[in-house]
Order: sequence, then C-alpha cells, then structure tokens
Amino acid sequence: MDKERVETSTHNFWKLTCDVDTYRKSPQHARHDTPWNAFSPDDVLVCTLWRDQILDIEDDAEGGRLRRFVRLGGKMREWKGPAVAHGREADENLRRAAADKLRVVGYEADPDPASLKRGERKVARFYMDRAHELQRVFGFSGADLVTRLRLEERFQERRGDTIDPGYLFELVSPKGAFPGRQSPPGALANPPEDDEVGLFDQAPTASLSNAEYARLAVSILIEHVRVQRDGVLQPLTYKDLAERLNRRNKHGEAWAKGLGQVLGMATEMIDSIATPELEDIPYLTTIVVSGQGKNKGLPGVGISGRWRGYEALNRQEKEAKVFAEYLRILSFGSRWGTVLDLLGLTPSDATKAGTSSAGGWGGGESDEHKALKQFIKANPHLVGAEPGWFSEEEYALKSGDEIDVFFRSGHQWIGVEVKSCISDKLERDYERGLYQAIKYAAVLEAQAQVDHPGAPPIVKVFLALERTLPSHLRATAEKLGVSVLENISPSA
Repeated sequence: MDKERVETSTHNFWKLTCDVDTYRKSPQHARHDTPWNAFSPDDVLVCTLWRDQILDIEDDAEGGRLRRFVRLGGKMREWKGPAVAHGREADENLRRAAADKLRVVGYEADPDPASLKRGERKVARFYMDRAHELQRVFGFSGADLVTRLRLEERFQERRGDTIDPGYLFELVSPKGAFPGRQSPPGALANPPEDDEVGLFDQAPTASLSNAEYARLAVSILIEHVRVQRDGVLQPLTYKDLAERLNRRNKHGEAWAKGLGQVLGMATEMIDSIATPELEDIPYLTTIVVSGQGKNKGLPGVGISGRWRGYEALNRQEKEAKVFAEYLRILSFGSRWGTVLDLLGLTPSDATKAGTSSAGGWGGGESDEHKALKQFIKANPHLVGAEPGWFSEEEYALKSGDEIDVFFRSGHQWIGVEVKSCISDKLERDYERGLYQAIKYAAVLEAQAQVDHPGAPPIVKVFLALERTLPSHLRATAEKLGVSVLENISPSA
C-alpha cells in the first residue's frame, strides 16, 4: 500500500500547484510572499484547507451521508502583520473566482503547533492526496442546509472571534484534474464516475447511514472474495454492489450514486485495524469497478489518490496493476475472517449479506478446474505424451510454482497450464495463462539444463482451455509462441 504523500515545503507546494515562486525575492521574504490561496496558470483557485477548521457532519436527511464544509475568506480580529495583507488578498481572489465563475479547489494542511501557540498560522505539511473540489454554498439557495445542519453555530465554535465569516464551501467529488497533478486524487478512496456519481437527487430510500452501508459493504466484499475459485476474482460493478446492499431509489432501482463515499469509509475502516500481525491488508474496494464509460472495468478515479503514479499508466498497465491486487486479495485468504472479527463482523454476517457458497476462502479450486486437469492427465495424447510416461497434477517446480499437469519421459518434459470456464468471468486470466506458460517453460528448461547437463530433455508447455481464447489475445499467443489447446471438454 503506497504511503500518503505530504509536502512540508510551502515554497514547493505553491510552485507546484500555481507556479508561484515565494523565493523570488529571497527565502527570507517567503513569510510575506507565501499566499493563503492563489490562481494556477489555468485560472483554478487553489486554497489552503486547515484540517482543524473543516467541519465534518453526517446529514441525517440524506441517510447519514458524511458532508464536509469549510469557510474561506473573511476577517478575524486576531490577524495582525502579514496576516492582514494575506487575508485581504485571499478575499479578493475568492471574489474574483465567484464573479468569473472560476473553479475553486483546496488541499488539506496541518498548522504548525508552535506557530499556533504564538497566535500565528504556518503550514506544517500539505497533504497532496487530500485535494478537494469546493462548491460554494450560497445564502439564499443554501439557507435550508445551513439551518438544518446548524452550520453557522458550529463554525462560530471553531473560528472564535470573527469580524467577517467569509464564504461557505462544501467539499465535493472532483470535477477535473487538480493543479500540480495529472489527475484528481479525490477526497474519497473510490470516488465514482458516470452512473455511480450523483448529488442524491433521487436519494436512496433505505434508512441506513453511510457508515452502516460501509460496514455492510465490507461484509459483502469479503464474502464475494470467499466464494471465488481458481485464482480468478470477478469484480463487481457499483450497481452490482448497490443491488447487494439493497440500496434503492424511490422507484425501487438499485442506486449506485454516491457509493464512492461508502467505499471510502469502508477502506478507512479496514485501514484502522492494521496491526503488525495483520499488516499490508490488500486494497479490498478495488474489486468494485465502473460499469460503463472509458474506465469500464476499472476502479473509480479516486484510486489515483492511493496508488501513486496510477494515472500515468496506460490502460493495459492499469489493468495489470489492478489484476495483481486481485491476486493479493485472494492470497490474503482466511485472514479476511480476522478482518471481519476485528471490525465486529462475523463470517456468518458476510454469508447473509452476499452470495453464499460452501468451501474455504477465495482462490480455492473449482470442480471445473479439477475436472479439466484430470481429463488432460487421463488423455496424454492431447499434448503429445504417451500413456506410460510419468504424470502428475500440481507438479512442483524449483521456482516454488506448481504447474497444473506434468508429463515426463527420458527425453521429453511436457507441462500443461489449464484454464477452466471460470476464467470467462475475468478475461484477464487468459492473458495471465499465456505468461504463466512462458514462465513455466523457462523454469523447466533451466531445471532440465541443471538436472541433465549432458543431454537435457526437450521441454514443451501448453495452455489448455475448456473454452476458447479471447480473440484479442490470439496475436499475443502467436507472438509469444505459446501453444494453446481450446474447447477441451471433460464432459464430452
């Protein structure tokens, strides 16, 4: 799991996001030349969001949805010296952004404790993965919201002696790339897009809060992992998850909008229980993917805020990274049961929440895979082997891998990696099979050279499929020189 990025140099932060050089006179002038907000070259207003001044509120009228608010601009009686000028400049920038309808964003920042004791605010660190879209809450249209959530009173408790309260903003899902970054990091662990994003204009009718949905989602996702087979983890779309959560709008339709916030809370819950005994917990919520759009089949855009450099990857590289995470999720095995226990969720709760199935945790072997292995072993002629040769299933290689079926004679070794119909659930597994064949062939050839240096046996490795190889992988198989056997049907 990648470490969260922070920037402790305000000079670097403003140079990166807004191309503002606070050292243009000299480092000694930086105290006077470091802004509180500034415009990027693309006319996006970038603001400092003090973490101790962000208001987090669960909105009961919207199913307990977590909402975050901040006040920017205005005046405080305690300001003196450079703070007065900075406050005036920040207010002018906010007025310009409002007048010209410019985009406003903010990065969370921690104040320096020593400076606070002196009555000053100095940034100790900016959190580069905690960037937020800021949506203005206007007095007239937002009056009901302000009253219902008691925002004025709550901010007054936070800010103290205020001359002018400034402007009220809500932190919302990203609307575009953030200054200084290639793509939006997102305030949420999985902020959704296309059919998953929304403003709750048709809010779910269920009475559960987002926190309750998050707990239920963890159970559902872990149960989903438990019932997977053959090392193939089939992802769920946001709508699939909404259906399993029984999260519906007033028309009874599965309602996926806003699930990014639920998944963000689910990830935070899992992160909170990490211990030395249960460290490096895989990124479970990556198995929830977009059901349409350019990122169909991939997790929401907010994953880039957790996986550094993710957005710089091309589509194939993103798929490979996500697929590798799925293997980690499956390999975590029964430790997911420990995760449930530590969160106060039992495996039986998970079974009730999701699709139940007998057996162990995710990654176990399916009956289809077993049958295909047995069929290949019982029919050695399919790969050019003879009935009298040594044969074995799950043959152990010196690399620590196991190949599904292995045949051996004095002059030839033949390995077979098999993929049952289960792989149809995730076509990426067929591509994995091609590269597994290449890997196993290289290992067997090395073993043959070491074990029989005088006359090493000929090595062949096949990929045997119960179904057919996806058409877009045929050129890959040919380029790699992998022999593929298709439509091998044990039932026939």
